[in-house]
Amino acid sequence: MTEKAEQVETPAGETESEEPVFFDTLFRQKRKHGKYRVVDVPATGAPIADTHAHLQLLSDPALALARAGMRDVRFLCTIVDVSEDGSTTFDKLDEWKFQGALNIRRLLTRRC
Repeated sequence: MTEKAEQVETPAGETESEEPVFFDTLFRQKRKHGKYRVVDVPATGAPIADTHAHLQLLSDPALALARAGMRDVRFLCTIVDVSEDGSTTFDKLDEWKFQGALNIRRLLTRRC
């Protein structure tokens, strides 16, 4: 299945491709022309650690945390780069964790 990303217009009138937010637990591979293809979930057979996450740069950090929790990611270290926005992660991490827990519940109870 291939899905197409939305195009958004910037305040300057330019068109750019915005990363779409898919509210599910599927893995997608970015393709050309703003399209995404659903791919198989990697089978690790063991718990996972993500040691270099930039949560503040994601469209939906809470959803990313929910997906990680559902895929047996047991350790996640978010990186703070002061040149990007050093305080956002510290200011919003508790909110992202709370929303992530709610998202797990919503993802588990979703009907097709």
